[in-house]
Formats: sequence, C-alpha cells, structure tokens
Amino acid sequence: MDAALITALQGAAPTIVHLVTVTLSGATVRWLDTGGSGFVVWGANTYSAEDATYGALGAIGAVEDGADGQATVCDLTILCDGTAMALWIDPARQGSRVTIHVGAVNPATGLLIGEPELIFRGELDQPRLAVGRGQTLIFDCITEEARMLEPNDEQRLTDSFHKSVWPGELGYDKVTELEQTVFWRADDPRGSIVSGGSGGSGTRGVSR
Repeated sequence: MDAALITALQGAAPTIVHLVTVTLSGATVRWLDTGGSGFVVWGANTYSAEDATYGALGAIGAVEDGADGQATVCDLTILCDGTAMALWIDPARQGSRVTIHVGAVNPATGLLIGEPELIFRGELDQPRLAVGRGQTLIFDCITEEARMLEPNDEQRLTDSFHKSVWPGELGYDKVTELEQTVFWRADDPRGSIVSGGSGGSGTRGVSR
C-alpha cells in the first residue's frame, strides 16, 4: 500500500473513498463512493457518484474473503431509471470486469492522497431487482476464482469438449456404457442391449 495513503488512513478522521470501475463493452463506468467529496480525479479519469447513462452508485457491499471452497464476493447497489436498468440487465453485461480501490481524500483540496489500493477485482455476475420506491438493482460480483470452483464435470467429460481441446482424440468417442437413443425403424448399434421394449424408440446401453 502507498505510504502516503497508509498515513492518511491512520489519521484521526480520514476521508475514505472507494473508486469503482466497471468496464463494459463500449463504455467504462467510474463511480465514487464518497466520504465527503463530490468527485475525485485519479490520473486522467474522473470518478463521481452518478453516471449520466448508467445511474448512481447506491452502495458497495462488504468485500468478503472466501473460505471452505468459496471465492471472494461483493455486490454493487445501483440506483437507475428505466433506460439504465435495461442497459444493466442485458445478458452481455455479465462477465464485465469490476475493480474497487480504496483511497483517501484531502478535504481541503479534494485531491487524492497517495495512490488508491486495489481491494477487489472481479466481474459482474447476476443482477437482482430490489423492491422499493425507486428502481434499485443489486449486482452480485464474483472473482475469477469463482469460475474455477463451479462444477463442470458434465461439460468437460463430453466427447465434443474433449475434441475441442485435443482435436482428433477419440478417447470419449469410444467410451463404454454410453446411453444412446435409437429411434423407431433405425438399426440398433452393434453390441447394444435394448432397454426400451419392442416397438418405438428406446434407450440403449452401448458397449463398444
């Protein structure tokens, strides 16, 4: 962590801010969770509490470290109108990169003290509509590690996926005890055991 930032955070009453960057396809949203400053400039970019197109940042959920097979999670509360809501719930937004930095501001000048520290780097996962007077959207954010923890045996242990990684490899093409549906009037696979009864379609346990 930046030395000047450490000193500021250890002060009597530090003005702490969080800078949220959401990188969308064709746009970048830069929000400021303010501790008393209307906006801050970091490098060539300006962070403010509200974006003219994508709405205002309502709150940042606690960044919680994962444990026992869980990854780090966080959520963003977005206050938005109907137009912004339609933009956020577009399925193409899922997977967009999200970073959260913590920093400190000099209340006399409005300038950042030192360099903000990265505390979360992840991606947008699922939006949830909160019931209330206004339109509030809560976006769950997860880290890249969460994708690694998702069960995907049913995707990896398939012939099509196997060949996409190792073209021409026939390991899963020749797997035994594979169930196949054989439609009426179609020839049974060689070496198959019919389990669907006579007439009509049935499921065969194929042993090759």
